[in-house]
Amino acid sequence: MDRSDVPFVNLPVPLDIIKHPKELDGKSTAVHARIIAEKDVNLYTWPELPKYEKPERTLLLFPGPDAKQLHEIPRDTFDKIVVIDGTWIQANQIARETKVLQNMQKVTIAPRKTTFWRFQMVDDKHLATIEAIYYLYKEYGESYEAPYDGKYDNLLFYYKFFYNLIQNAYQKNKKAKFNWRHQQKDYIKYDESTKDKVDSSI
Repeated sequence: MDRSDVPFVNLPVPLDIIKHPKELDGKSTAVHARIIAEKDVNLYTWPELPKYEKPERTLLLFPGPDAKQLHEIPRDTFDKIVVIDGTWIQANQIARETKVLQNMQKVTIAPRKTTFWRFQMVDDKHLATIEAIYYLYKEYGESYEAPYDGKYDNLLFYYKFFYNLIQNAYQKNKKAKFNWRHQQKDYIKYDESTKDKVDSSI
């Protein structure tokens, strides 16, 4: 794909992605954000971290009893957002073993069902990293820039591309072997007439 075919997205708050060293670049969806919003996204491999002079003014996207949704957080209390990229076990390790992250404000997003195609051991409420990033910035638009006008939707540009690629592959090869998640009746959209509905759901 030519770089000129890939959209750019300008983010209202800079984003740091802390990637677990065992999360391969070829597998990570967080890399999508680094390409699409390259001016506003930095990618670090844990334990390498930037120096956070005022971690209390940084939001860490991480669930927990002390995590708030964006609409509960005053906009003037943060200057940066941090997202951890890895499996749930890897993300917990990074959050637990990195002291500076524990001094950040925790933010969470509303529960949503993933459309990620890769097998995972947890339930379908655990999102791919780029999905979580997208929904966080969408909620930012809804909270601080309402009404939201779709300006961050292209964060899912590559995600949607790969989703459609995999849907098409399964549609053309109905004898393909599925993992347990793909066996769910609503995952592969065999009816071509619903393809536009599938596209608009991502």
